[in-house]
Amino acid sequence: MILKRMYEDYDLSIERILIKEYKRLKLTMQEMSVLLALFSIYKKRKTFSIASISRRVELNQNEIGTAVESLMNKGFMTILLERKDDKQREVFELDPTFKKIEDLYHQDELDKLKLLHESSISETIKLFEQGLGRPLRSHELENIRRWYDDQNYEHQQIISAIEAAKDRISIKYVERLLTQVIPETIEIDKDVENALDEIFKKIK
Repeated sequence: MILKRMYEDYDLSIERILIKEYKRLKLTMQEMSVLLALFSIYKKRKTFSIASISRRVELNQNEIGTAVESLMNKGFMTILLERKDDKQREVFELDPTFKKIEDLYHQDELDKLKLLHESSISETIKLFEQGLGRPLRSHELENIRRWYDDQNYEHQQIISAIEAAKDRISIKYVERLLTQVIPETIEIDKDVENALDEIFKKIK
């Protein structure tokens, strides 16, 4: 997980992210306070202790216990038994929180792409209807959506083909123009640097 790596190796402010995003993560104020306390403890050790949490939040032990149970039920943390020096102790893991934040931001990116996708289709439909001087028929609309859903062509290639068609514009003619152009391969950049840029944009 990139967030966990950035937190542990580069001191990423996960606390700022939680404060900003706790409502979207469906956390209550008490749950967020306890989670922030757990992250504060996490930097030093992973031993679970209600007393350690109580020194960092203005909640009584019952409230802390309730918040911890809720955080586990919501999938933000886990508590495990660990054996060390022939003794057992409770330790906590916060990996689920890192994953929930990453999933939230990943969904944000998917939503942006979906919006861009629909916007591109709308622009293409508008250009066709302007060129044809009539609303598009259902099979024509299906063809256009297929161009985008199958990702055979880039949006700009479609627009350029429509413009090149001029007074000969039709779905079939534009598609013929598109098949004469070899689409460029789009490589998805998954470098850590780009991922970091996205993360820091979120917490500014």
